[in-house]
Amino acid sequence: MRIFQVITVSEYGGAQTIVANLIKTLGSEHQLFVLYGGDGEAWNALDGNFTKIKLNNHRKEVSWRDLMLFFKLFYYRLKYRPDVVHLHSSKMGALGRIAFNSSKIVYTVHGFDSIRKAFHRFLVVEKMLKNRAYKIVGVSQYDVESMKEVGIYKNVERIYNGVIDHWVSGKEKNDSIANQLDDLKQNYSRVVMCISRISKQKKFDLFLDIARQMPQYAFVWIGNKEEISGLPQNVYCLGESHDACSYLKYADVFALPSNYEGLPMSLLEALAFGVPVVASAVGGITEVLDGKNGFAVTNTVDVFKEKIDFILSDEVTQKNMSIAARESYLANFTIEKMVGGYRNIFNAIYANKKE
Repeated sequence: MRIFQVITVSEYGGAQTIVANLIKTLGSEHQLFVLYGGDGEAWNALDGNFTKIKLNNHRKEVSWRDLMLFFKLFYYRLKYRPDVVHLHSSKMGALGRIAFNSSKIVYTVHGFDSIRKAFHRFLVVEKMLKNRAYKIVGVSQYDVESMKEVGIYKNVERIYNGVIDHWVSGKEKNDSIANQLDDLKQNYSRVVMCISRISKQKKFDLFLDIARQMPQYAFVWIGNKEEISGLPQNVYCLGESHDACSYLKYADVFALPSNYEGLPMSLLEALAFGVPVVASAVGGITEVLDGKNGFAVTNTVDVFKEKIDFILSDEVTQKNMSIAARESYLANFTIEKMVGGYRNIFNAIYANKKE
């Protein structure tokens, strides 16, 4: 089967991780292509069992140049004649549903609130193109219900995101970030960690405010592109790193403040490492955190602080929540479960393919 994975940008992020994991798991069975914008850093660590096609430079905004992008997609459709086209992100979701045969398209919406709230102008496009796909995938039930509210439901299916079990693989990091974390574990009784890029979507300001209220703990943010000055004394922004989830072994609590989400990969990776989570009650997060493995909370300092304090109040509580975190990952969010869901859709498309 010849499968296209098509995505707007290729910097490290949740949607890019999904694409990378699908390539890792399906590359030995099928002929895979990834068509992308940017420099392709998200694919750097992958084996060479797929074809990379750079479409343009990193560009999320909409402009007249997207017409050229459309023609490139149509050109590669004719050149390679894919059996399945898997689209990611609102821009590629729109252009791809016009450029490719709709009977071959799977379109994954990585958080419908990013369209409804952050990029509202795309909502009209989503409604217009709702039937231009064999299947539209929501990464949470929240997304499925949100799409249904605006009339997108006939060809919609939920597939929860899944992550590779790096906890079992025991992959170790031995670099400057690991060295800094070793030092922090010596100087602080607990480490509260977040792994995410810094953007308007993420509430980095709230993370800092929480840290100011809890000076006894180290607050570590991994994923910032640039050095940040003026931080509270107990906040450490350690930069970007491939396979950043490997640093979760240093975390006692994972904290993710955010304005909107689909189903965050970093949160699922924390559960895989047995790290209890306190995260904003947005998107699919409320479907994941149940009070045993962590808490979905409002975006206020007091509530985040209360739940972090509860988790770290005694060793028994932390241990029990750690066990529950790991168990919830194994039950619902493994890479095998996610890939199985997509494999079923791809096989159905291939079985009914039209030239």
